[in-house]
Amino acid sequence: MKTNVKWMTALIAFVMIASTAFAQTKEKIEKANTKGNVVFLTVTDGTKMLAETKEMAGKAQKKFPKSEVIPLDKSDKSNAALVSKYGLSGTQAPMILVMAPNGVVAGGYALNQATTENLVDLIPTRKQAVALLSFSEGNPAFIILYKKSMKDKTKIVEECNKAVSGLNGKAVIVDVDLDDKSEAEFLSLLKPEMTANTIHVLVFNSKGQFTDEFKTSVQSSALIASSKKVIKNGCCPGGSESSGCGKK
Repeated sequence: MKTNVKWMTALIAFVMIASTAFAQTKEKIEKANTKGNVVFLTVTDGTKMLAETKEMAGKAQKKFPKSEVIPLDKSDKSNAALVSKYGLSGTQAPMILVMAPNGVVAGGYALNQATTENLVDLIPTRKQAVALLSFSEGNPAFIILYKKSMKDKTKIVEECNKAVSGLNGKAVIVDVDLDDKSEAEFLSLLKPEMTANTIHVLVFNSKGQFTDEFKTSVQSSALIASSKKVIKNGCCPGGSESSGCGKK
């Protein structure tokens, strides 16, 4: 009987330690997100190459100070939920993932391919991160490209809102000002007509594939239909060595 009690006590202690380790890693990521910080997530199998992986992520962190380096041991069973969430079960470690402040994984590199520059280049803009999060959740996005001088934005937003409602709320609207310098990197991926004098709406399906572009007035029914199109060779919303979608 005493042996069973000791065994149960040891098991409970192990479960509590594992749960605490998971909570700590998860909590660190959430705290970084709350502070609006980018996360360089160092993914390793145990301590193998951990120092080298953290060193590389640290260099990227120095170049982009509003960020944090957080380790994730994929071999630790307490991290199983995070490994599943970020699709790491079939990936080789060590690697470094780049997470936007809203928690979406924008991309990543194996350690032997990672450089300070390419890690920092994976950091998405604020509006790009919104779209990427939608794709990661399996939802489409309607991206409105405009300038403050352009008219009829209100009507287009109304139609986009109707489309979102028609999709049971499972889509996002991302409005991007063509003159917003902070979104320059995202705009370079979207490849809009910078000299356009009318509002454009780009539609991306739930896989992050560009499906349609509307340059004049648009109806919600057309937006919904476009959001459901599947393109055989389209871009992906993120993942290893990728930083988002653009028009192809």
